[in-house]
Amino acid sequence: MSDTLFDKLKNLSLYPMHMPGHKRNSDICGNFLPYDIDITEITGFDDLHRASGVIDEIQRRLAAFYGAKKSLLLVNGSTCGIMASVVALCSFGDKIIAARNCHRSVYKAIELYNLSPFWVAPPFDVTTGIFGAVSAEAIEKAIEHTPDAKAVVITTPTYEGVVSDTQKIAKVCKKCGIPLICDEAHGAHFPLFYGANAMGDISVTSLHKTLPCLTQVACLNIFSDKVNTERIAETLQMFETSSPSYVLMASADSCMTLLEKRGKQLAQRHTDRLEHFYKACGNLKHLYIKVSENCDKSRIVICCENSDISGRELFDLLRDRYGIECEMASIRYVVALTSIGDSDEGLLRLENALLSIDKNLHKAQCAPLPELYAPKVCKTAYEAQKCEKTLVSLGEGIGRVCGEYVWAYPPGVPVIAPGEVITAEAVQSIIEMRRAKLNVISRDKLGEKILTLK
Repeated sequence: MSDTLFDKLKNLSLYPMHMPGHKRNSDICGNFLPYDIDITEITGFDDLHRASGVIDEIQRRLAAFYGAKKSLLLVNGSTCGIMASVVALCSFGDKIIAARNCHRSVYKAIELYNLSPFWVAPPFDVTTGIFGAVSAEAIEKAIEHTPDAKAVVITTPTYEGVVSDTQKIAKVCKKCGIPLICDEAHGAHFPLFYGANAMGDISVTSLHKTLPCLTQVACLNIFSDKVNTERIAETLQMFETSSPSYVLMASADSCMTLLEKRGKQLAQRHTDRLEHFYKACGNLKHLYIKVSENCDKSRIVICCENSDISGRELFDLLRDRYGIECEMASIRYVVALTSIGDSDEGLLRLENALLSIDKNLHKAQCAPLPELYAPKVCKTAYEAQKCEKTLVSLGEGIGRVCGEYVWAYPPGVPVIAPGEVITAEAVQSIIEMRRAKLNVISRDKLGEKILTLK
């Protein structure tokens, strides 16, 4: 096998009369960053946007791993891949079908191209605040309502690890001649653990989220001959930097080498680790670990709605007292993200921490959370952003048309978006998130007002 990109970078010895400006000079820059492999598109190192050499070899290995017809390496995260996929399949002003719990990148692509969305609201658990799986039946009904939609977009797995039946959904979409885009940002590890990935026309996955890869590394997988790969590649150039990081691409190379050599072994080790964890945490009395048939067990969802502690309080307690920084806190649960990079000690620490915390909790009963569903759309987000707006109190906003996005980050799923009618449930949800001290993103930093159309 010829030298990989990583091998070539490590053996690079030419003096750099080219960008970047640090010139790989560790004497002046220090050794805390990989300056020695941070280059640009010099001779022999390929070009991400016209890959035909060592970078294309990484893409071929990604395609083999995910079972795709073609994989495109991304260095701007899944966000650029999702936006490029939507824009490549749709023309300005088209209609699109999307799950209501999609990431904000879907919303931004819809806004950018003035698309008219038909939102599919997955089941919502009012006790935990977790969206369930999108069903094939719900997508079929959406297509009956909007048969001229140019694409369907779903998120699977979700931030909480909920997995939709993509094969059934893909069959519905194929029958109706509408391409399916799967935001699979959180499922990069699925081939290791479950043997298959999403089988839509396009899936976008973040290697950095659940595999040993540097932040921003992702890939766009194409599974269907009906997808114009050249159009996707062209559209990616709208959203992805023209100066891709070789450090990030070398990280993808290194990650694939690890998976090819030790992936199955590391996955089995982590599966055994998780089985021990779930068994031990079956003894929790007030907290519990959410498990269902359609979930990714490597994403640990710790629910606390039956106890006298909130998700934010549990998150802070795990960090401050037990030295465990979790992925996210919601109102009534905490997400702990695990991967093949974990150690036995790490899972054991989380296990012991939860058992210890659980002993000091008391039973409590929480009122149902406001149910989130797809609100009425009066204007497209594109149109709404061009209208005059005013800030009003949350209460005054009910019944008015929203002029901004409001979301908790993570996971970046909007509660309300521009052009939508503000409902009492949406306002109550915002109030509950603020009360729970979640990171709510909106125009008013105090969270007391909301931007509406005049």
